[in-house]
Amino acid sequence: MRVILEDGTTEEYADEPFAEGGQGKLYFSLDKRHVIKLYGERDRARLLALQKIIGEFNITRQDPSAAPLFAWINGIVRQPSLGVRMDNVNCEVPHKDLTWWFSANALKRLPEDMRGNWFDRTYIAREMARIAWKLHGNGLCHSDFSGNNFLANVARRRVVLIDLDSLVVPDVLPPTIIGTADYMAPEIVSALMRGQRDIRPSIQTDLHSLAVLIYQLLLMRHPLRGPKCHDPDPERDEQLALGERALYIEDPNDRSNRPTVPFLGARLLGEEVEGLMRRAFTDGLRDPSRRPVAAAWHDALSRMADQQLPCINPDCKGKTFILLRDHPAICPWCNTRIGYPRYIPVLRLYASSGRMGYFQQDKWRIVVWQGRTLHSWHAQSNIAEHEATRPEERAPLAEFRYDGYRGWLLHNLALDGLRVAEGNRMRRVSIGASELLREGQKWLLGADSAARMALVSFQSV
Repeated sequence: MRVILEDGTTEEYADEPFAEGGQGKLYFSLDKRHVIKLYGERDRARLLALQKIIGEFNITRQDPSAAPLFAWINGIVRQPSLGVRMDNVNCEVPHKDLTWWFSANALKRLPEDMRGNWFDRTYIAREMARIAWKLHGNGLCHSDFSGNNFLANVARRRVVLIDLDSLVVPDVLPPTIIGTADYMAPEIVSALMRGQRDIRPSIQTDLHSLAVLIYQLLLMRHPLRGPKCHDPDPERDEQLALGERALYIEDPNDRSNRPTVPFLGARLLGEEVEGLMRRAFTDGLRDPSRRPVAAAWHDALSRMADQQLPCINPDCKGKTFILLRDHPAICPWCNTRIGYPRYIPVLRLYASSGRMGYFQQDKWRIVVWQGRTLHSWHAQSNIAEHEATRPEERAPLAEFRYDGYRGWLLHNLALDGLRVAEGNRMRRVSIGASELLREGQKWLLGADSAARMALVSFQSV
């Protein structure tokens, strides 16, 4: 099939579609490098919307570093019918719908080299939050975040958002779809039940969908689907469970929807991420303005990564877990306990207030382990991890090491002005030197006014 694009160029595509949806049919180019979606009819309003999406609202043109996160439209098809062209995300790295990682049974059917471990899942969750952050920061709403519209290869730490031809911009690009059942915000489900016609997906409805996806990816269950029955009619029961009577399965004040069998809950994600889950699925169910924004999810998941320990069981499927405050170091995926070393250092980071020597408590907590490294975003209050894109910006500045005789050490790889204070004494730790970690130490992670302070404590395992 010969295809003519809006700029007049021609390309060859397969004659038969490889997939078909409610909005159109999908075809591969003969070299499999591109995909086109052809719509059933030519619609001038749709054409104008597509031109805006490919032009003024194109995030990948404004920020090329974000391009791998989006299957953004890169061409409009004129003939044989109106359509759009995208790169084939499976061209170099195979991807699957994110739903494959939502249940143990589905996961078993995935190729082993795609499955990844739990640490890889936390990375994917963080990248999904980054994707939403990019969209919402530019005033765009996707309107259909779902397990089918995020394609992933968890083992390779790759995730990409698809179906970007129906983006919503208030007063500019109207909604054309309202979402997928499991991920619709309760206010949309309730409006559908009432037969309401004027249903408008928004950034706030996207935020509900994002929270559901993160919960499912990390804990492999839906946060609202519990045993509670709302109505004897199955269809109405489903609508109520996801709509006006939606109830978090971990609601602290109402246990009526809590699973009757033991399950792995949000507590395993650490205090900050668990708190975001509670906000999203208690207050946020009834008040969309209370839902955590994508940036909050991204930052919390980034900090969560620094609280993970590797499981010592070589057969563990999860491979890593969060060391919870004042809890033993027991892997929740295989129940293996870390017995040695008996004490693990935990660093509480304090952000610079902008004045030399003055700090304020941050949410950052670093659980020390052999080989864990500190980077510029740990050492400096004015640097965020997602902003460090060049290799030199991501290079490790210091490394934690365990010596069986001396204990836990911090080795300075490249951190200028690193100093440690104990009691009334402060001393410099030069590059190439190591210093023993002790309870109550205060580390200054640099010499300038943006440098963070780290307070050392030890947790028994």
